[in-house]
Amino acid sequence: MSDRAPSYDELLAEVETLRQEVHDLKKIQIALEAQDEIVRSLVATGQAATGRLMLRSMLLQMANSASKLSQAEECSLFLLNPEGLVTESILARGATIREQKENLIGQVLDKGLAGWVVRNRQTAWVQDTRHDERWITLKNQPYHVGSALCLPLLRGKLLLGLMTLTHPQTHHFTADAVELLKICTTSMALVLDNARLYVQDNRPKSVSPLPTTPSMPQPDLISEPESLGKLGLYIIDDGGKFLYANQALADIFDYPFAQLASMESVFQLVAPKDYQFFADKLNSCLLGHAANLSFRFKGQKRRGDAIAIDVEGHRTKFYGKPVVIGVLQAALN
Repeated sequence: MSDRAPSYDELLAEVETLRQEVHDLKKIQIALEAQDEIVRSLVATGQAATGRLMLRSMLLQMANSASKLSQAEECSLFLLNPEGLVTESILARGATIREQKENLIGQVLDKGLAGWVVRNRQTAWVQDTRHDERWITLKNQPYHVGSALCLPLLRGKLLLGLMTLTHPQTHHFTADAVELLKICTTSMALVLDNARLYVQDNRPKSVSPLPTTPSMPQPDLISEPESLGKLGLYIIDDGGKFLYANQALADIFDYPFAQLASMESVFQLVAPKDYQFFADKLNSCLLGHAANLSFRFKGQKRRGDAIAIDVEGHRTKFYGKPVVIGVLQAALN
């Protein structure tokens, strides 16, 4: 260990590193708070509404949460079926008659920014709509758009919907806002898919197959709206340690929260026979080979009881290092 006092430049570099770490920490905290808010509001919605009203209420809540997070002026949301057809929508321009609404949606999905996202399955970030050919201005549009952001709501490879956020000023959406919204769309897609299936036939049903081990069945999805409040939120670092976990995650594995938070590794929650399977999936995401996680594994509760777990996750940066942030839930047999 050197006794040499750090130089002025070294101190400045250290301060800058600490500032960046605090900035990254705040960013992750904001994303988690937004996800918590979405889950809580969806639970309340499921208890107060049913059918298409429940779905539309959920879309409105998602739009409100995303707008608040990014300080967007307007937000539109399209819910798509497996064939890519719009089944529900919330338009930024407000109420329109049915024929006008269908025509507007057709224009946007055919030629507009949303159409580009549908074809490419990627987030579209428009800093200045005047200089981006993907943006089209609709006839009699009652609001001005200077910048726009369109995000796909993906569950695995299945496109569930599209969210478009706009602001009258150019260059409004920052890189931080884009990253936060990408993180949040992971949990949005999860709860939206379950809600859509619940409304569709009121019974558990798998839409898109998730990767499994040969011994595992395909996962069923949440069948009751109130189950949405039982989603476990987590951040796992490249050493497999929890940087964040909520109470719901501790409850799933029957651990006191303090004991879960102090765990040396997430592998304490994985059944031994699935160690390698889980490690391969997690490492693939952390190393950037896969941007997202979506699979089922066999978990292990505090007293050794086995439990099937469905996990969703998204790779991001925390303190400058790769981490996975996402949600998990107890699977239905």
